[in-house]
Amino acid sequence: MSSYTVTVGETSVKARSIQEAQGVVMERITDLLALDPEAASRGALMANKAFSVGTVDHALDTHGRWQTVITVQGEQVKVSITKRRWWR
Repeated sequence: MSSYTVTVGETSVKARSIQEAQGVVMERITDLLALDPEAASRGALMANKAFSVGTVDHALDTHGRWQTVITVQGEQVKVSITKRRWWR
């Protein structure tokens, strides 16, 4: 069993499943879109695609981490998920 740490900008949240982690990421990205829809939309689409085609799952299984950057109001906001194994 694994758990996940989702970090968006300076905020980190723990999640018990990859589905929960995805929900947290998408919720935070929605908040970023509200701040700067035009700039954040490209990063939001890329993150959504990464979940839908399995890139996130592959990165977590292979490297234990997935990350991307979304630009909001001229600033880069780092979005990441880190996988924690049950034995850690």
